[in-house]
Amino acid sequence: MRHITISWSKLLRYSLLFLGLSTLVTIGFLTWFSGNLAQALDWNLLVKGVELAVILIIYVSFPLLMIRFFYCLYRMLKFGRKPDISLWCIQTLFNPLNFLIFPSLLNRYGMLFRRRCIIALVLLILLYLMVFAI
Repeated sequence: MRHITISWSKLLRYSLLFLGLSTLVTIGFLTWFSGNLAQALDWNLLVKGVELAVILIIYVSFPLLMIRFFYCLYRMLKFGRKPDISLWCIQTLFNPLNFLIFPSLLNRYGMLFRRRCIIALVLLILLYLMVFAI
């Protein structure tokens, strides 16, 4: 299984780019609709605009990550099991979700989709925690 590496410099650059672009879009919309640049540069309104952009990203990506998780889980359970392992057996303790915990029951194809399932699940949990942070 491949190791997941995080490039913190890229993550920081993209995060700052997102914050900068959402701030510029907020200033543009506020200037367009109010006609007053001083009101558009109000700090409280800019913070609210960035919060709305983050909430929009959460609402769009949460269902997509759920669909990705269930699709990868289906592919892992359907095609990723070893030939002698059934879906409901003692090795999985009669719970198909335990294929995520026990990688020895999966073939190479199943390991690929197990990794994708875990990544989608971790991103879902992070989005869920971000909802409570905002």
